[in-house]
Amino acid sequence: MSQAIRQIGLFGGSFDPPHMGHVALVEAGLNVLGLDEVWVIPALPVHRELSGHADGATRLRWLEIIFEADSRIRVLDWEIRRERPTAMVETLREFADRQAAVPWLMLGADAWAGLAGWREYPAHQSLCNVAVFARRGLDKVSVPKLSGWKQVDMQGWRKCESGGHMLYIPIELPDVSATALRRDIMKTEGLADSIPPEIYSEVQKAYAGLQE
Repeated sequence: MSQAIRQIGLFGGSFDPPHMGHVALVEAGLNVLGLDEVWVIPALPVHRELSGHADGATRLRWLEIIFEADSRIRVLDWEIRRERPTAMVETLREFADRQAAVPWLMLGADAWAGLAGWREYPAHQSLCNVAVFARRGLDKVSVPKLSGWKQVDMQGWRKCESGGHMLYIPIELPDVSATALRRDIMKTEGLADSIPPEIYSEVQKAYAGLQE
């Protein structure tokens, strides 16, 4: 009997800074969807500018600290080590060079809505499947249908052996914004629930200059 292929989720982002919304999405991938592993990949993004208050090595280390206790989660330097803005399609091709399985790209519903604007789209359809997680303001009905993606459900997603499939995950994620965190970083009230406690003091110190 052949061994089942491990289902791996890829979660990329700027993580500027990492927050509890990121943690919740990773945990949902593992515990709600049922992925075997999640690979977290901090980026030097193509479509947005970073704040400049936490370099790639710092954001990578913060993520390693946050997720070090769970062996199902890997934090990778694939994009950080390039030291240049990296499109997700490059990372998907690197995954394909290393792994036989097709990964599940983990996106919030808002990122899914903008996927058609990503560099080299629709090349992604042959390189990955997409798991779309609900966010406030977007329910299943309002999540757009993108041409070429085949929708699957929670019962059938493990049978997908090729790319081009989309799965909607009906789960509510914390309403946390990295932009708002950077703006309010020196406030002592409320933010402790939004930033992982393992890195809270470091994040506050790193972004304190934004308040000057």
